[in-house]
Amino acid sequence: MKMVISSTPNASKTNQSQFRIWLRNEFSPNRVQATTVRLLCLIVFAGAGMVVPHFASTANLSSIVYSTAAIGTAAIGLAAVTLCGELFLLSTGATAAFAAIVFVSALGFGSVAACVAAVAVGLTIGFLQGLAVGLLRCNPIIASIAAASVITGVASLLTGGRTIIGEGDVSWLGLGVLFPGLPHQGLLLVVAALVLEIVMQRTRFGRELRLVGINRVAARIAGLRTRLTALVSCTLAGGTAAMAGVLVASQSGTANLLIGTDLTFSAIAAVLVGGIGIAGGRGRISDAAFGALFLAIIGNLLLVNNLPYEAQLAVKGAAVLISVAIGSVLSGKRR
Repeated sequence: MKMVISSTPNASKTNQSQFRIWLRNEFSPNRVQATTVRLLCLIVFAGAGMVVPHFASTANLSSIVYSTAAIGTAAIGLAAVTLCGELFLLSTGATAAFAAIVFVSALGFGSVAACVAAVAVGLTIGFLQGLAVGLLRCNPIIASIAAASVITGVASLLTGGRTIIGEGDVSWLGLGVLFPGLPHQGLLLVVAALVLEIVMQRTRFGRELRLVGINRVAARIAGLRTRLTALVSCTLAGGTAAMAGVLVASQSGTANLLIGTDLTFSAIAAVLVGGIGIAGGRGRISDAAFGALFLAIIGNLLLVNNLPYEAQLAVKGAAVLISVAIGSVLSGKRR
């Protein structure tokens, strides 16, 4: 009995110590922006739910999830590229549009087969860019701009610039809900983010990728697989961009080249606002998902207050500028 009594205070002290360590880590220069964005998601959502009429309705919650799902899905793959120190792939929107066209065109073979075909196309596109960026060491911005041009040109030739209408029913993916307020698309984003988060935090590849992003030269000297990490991260980004295109196309059963118009910038905004360092090595995959959620909540607030789309673009651009500035300040503190 004495042993139980004496161990209880020690257990309590241990828990308090662990909590303080966790709190210190989450608000360290490396994590403070990401932690702040997660807290802001809760605060803004709770505040808007109490002040803005119908903000917390199931219909509006579904709208926020739909806005988050496609952008968040593209962003979690793009985050791997940024963490690897390769900045961004500016072909995200073009890849999503091409994959959406493939998805809708293949619906006659079944929705599952169409999804597989679309994602396979995205992975292939990402893999080819990974060869250029990782193996040939091409600049990722230039390589992805060139890739976007090729993708758009090929897609335009195949479709004649027309909107493609699918023959199958994919309402379970585009409009289906797990329960009121939570569409299937939101669940798919959560699952995809969790899988990539585990890969990045718990596997050798994920650790190598982040170390390469921190210091590529030192990583190469240490014998890490610097080229492979770039290749795989670009392939992942192509796959998630394709998944985003599928999510968008499934809502209407149609696809065209305009699907990915705003996706590239929105995904980059989610990555930066979520707290992932533009220089590489700092951040987590889940940060990009929370960045997408935060932007979706802010965009929804502007929408319900009848502000125009241009105002949403201005706010999104300002959020990116502020995020880059904060990242620069925090980078200086780490030095």
